[in-house]
Amino acid sequence: SLLGRRPLLLAAAAVSAAASPPGADQGDDQGREAGGGQGQQALPPGSGIVIVRPRDPRVGGGRHRRRSARLKESGTGVRKSSVTAHATRPGPPSSSYRKAIQANIDGEGPGTLGTREAKMKICGACERTLPDDSYSEEQRGRRQSIRRCDECVAAGNQLVLMRKGRKRSEEDECPICNLPLPLDVKQTSFRSCCMKEVCNGCTLAAFKRGMRDCPFCRTTALTDGSQCLPMIQKRADSGDPVAIYHLGNKYHLGQYGLEKDTTRAVELYEHAAELGEKDAHYNLGCLYDEGVDVEKNTPKAIRHWEAAAMLGHVSARFNLGNEEGRAGNVDLALQHWLISANLGHGISLDNVKKMFMSGLTAKADYARALRGYQSATEEMSSPDRNEAKALRS
Repeated sequence: SLLGRRPLLLAAAAVSAAASPPGADQGDDQGREAGGGQGQQALPPGSGIVIVRPRDPRVGGGRHRRRSARLKESGTGVRKSSVTAHATRPGPPSSSYRKAIQANIDGEGPGTLGTREAKMKICGACERTLPDDSYSEEQRGRRQSIRRCDECVAAGNQLVLMRKGRKRSEEDECPICNLPLPLDVKQTSFRSCCMKEVCNGCTLAAFKRGMRDCPFCRTTALTDGSQCLPMIQKRADSGDPVAIYHLGNKYHLGQYGLEKDTTRAVELYEHAAELGEKDAHYNLGCLYDEGVDVEKNTPKAIRHWEAAAMLGHVSARFNLGNEEGRAGNVDLALQHWLISANLGHGISLDNVKKMFMSGLTAKADYARALRGYQSATEEMSSPDRNEAKALRS
């Protein structure tokens, strides 16, 4: 059983007739505070905090729909500091600056400008390019996304990584009942006909009314995967990031008559990720973290998880907490788990509780996480969903 991070997203087994008619890819889905502290502290042995690498990674997903091909940045509700968010650089970026940025994108650089500008680093909170002496020795050794300049540390300015992705977007809602989709992949089904993720509660409600077609777009129920593939391919050809992502899933798994081709799957995931599909970022992170069928690249995995987390991906946020916990950055791990717990992630809540019991965080942090978790789970429940869940158990 998975105790730590979620695996790559995978199309699950067939759905019961009462919950999902033919043509629905059941479970083909994802699960889904001030900036980093100064001191590093190892998680105590026997604390019970769950940090487990996934086994038997799976692929699939697509809960989050993109209505635009561009990345969307959600508001954070965080008061802006007096620190200028972006320093003005006259003229186009230098070649060394571009090389440094590309190195970070490829997971090969620490966010430092090279050669002539080697003493300049980018702050992960104010996003300014600052001299090396603007950072403490500890902060200089961190990657750009979790590094803060002395000014931001003193002001308590949050990392951009922690300011973004604190709420789930409307793309995480069932298109029929408009409630947030459950994080449990077994409680939803993906519809190839309309590229929508529908909760089992709405599917069951439609079934009880005698409807066997897609409960959202009313397309005639598909009998096998060979009918789904042309629909996905057509939308992918038109540039739909969700379809491109799902096509990548089929290549990765060798489904719907396609030969298993991980290289092609990664290409499609990368394309979908560029268009803002956070599930694609998440799956890429899992692939590079596990090193199965692709070369293991932990920095690249973290980079993709960070991109997904800032777009509201709950499991990616949880995984980042795991990575920081292993690195001894307990404060950063806590911040990630507080965010994912507030979005309804149960294991994150358990980890916050265990940190509190181990004396690594305050009771107020756990109380806040508990309230957020309860609120999120209530929002994701309904009588129809509860009935559908009971039928599956």
